[in-house]
Amino acid sequence: MKHPIILELALLSTLGATLAQAQTSPEASFAARCAAAGVLVCEGWDNPAAFTPAVWPNSGSYPGDSGKFPIMDTAVKASGSSSMRLDVLSRSSSNGPGDWRQLFGQNFGQNSTFYIQFRQRFSTEMIGINWHQQMDTSWKQNIIYNMGASSCADFSLVTAQNYDNKLPIMYTECGNRGLWTNNGIPPYLLQQGDYNCPYGGEDDPINCLHYVANDWMTFYYRVSVGTWGSANSTIEAWGARVGQPLKKWVNMQNFRITNSGNALPYNVISLNAYMTAKNTAVAHATASTWFDELIISTQPIAAPGASAPTVNA
Repeated sequence: MKHPIILELALLSTLGATLAQAQTSPEASFAARCAAAGVLVCEGWDNPAAFTPAVWPNSGSYPGDSGKFPIMDTAVKASGSSSMRLDVLSRSSSNGPGDWRQLFGQNFGQNSTFYIQFRQRFSTEMIGINWHQQMDTSWKQNIIYNMGASSCADFSLVTAQNYDNKLPIMYTECGNRGLWTNNGIPPYLLQQGDYNCPYGGEDDPINCLHYVANDWMTFYYRVSVGTWGSANSTIEAWGARVGQPLKKWVNMQNFRITNSGNALPYNVISLNAYMTAKNTAVAHATASTWFDELIISTQPIAAPGASAPTVNA
């Protein structure tokens, strides 16, 4: 029989190891970020009730064109017990898999700033299929807009794959104006900041942030609205795969956000795999994307397992 003191030391050692593991676990990291000051929304898709069909204007799961809803996936997740999966089926239409619409819980109009962070994963098919070449389309990741406006409003901020280049870009004004340098006149940068991805050089593995298949990536946004229609807003975005530091890929300072009509504030984000005018006649393998750990805040959000990236005041 072991001495009681030895047993106690062994138990303390085991407890210490357990606590250390808990402090660095994905679940603990997400919980800590959700508990931070300024957090308005924290959604991990771990509760089956979250997948109950939503009724607009409530947050939640909304059907695609054929009635298909986002799926609760307990096998693939960044943390917790599950994630949200969108499946793009063969011959499906533009909004085949449905989407998740999340209200901010607060309006962000002129002279305000908000932060959004989420984890996303892409199947080999999602990235590997040449959607533009085969179906004259490409997929969106998310749309930031107003619950009472069209997602294609002039002030909507969209993140999407750039044609078949396997990299994210952002645009506004329903695609008529991109978030890139030099007003879109070559030479210009599709991505800026820590990345400097040039038009015509989208394959550059050093200067361009590319999507990675079958691994979680973190996407993080800071939107600081100045005055609608004036060149005094700032839009920044960072990205990273698991275990790597967040690096900025959108750095638009003194940016003009057009907001005509009623000048509605930002207050909702759609997480989706929307493909405008997708050709339903083309057969393809099922492509999937997963979302997890969505946080919306009025304050900077720490990266998973790390401190928040440096942002401008």
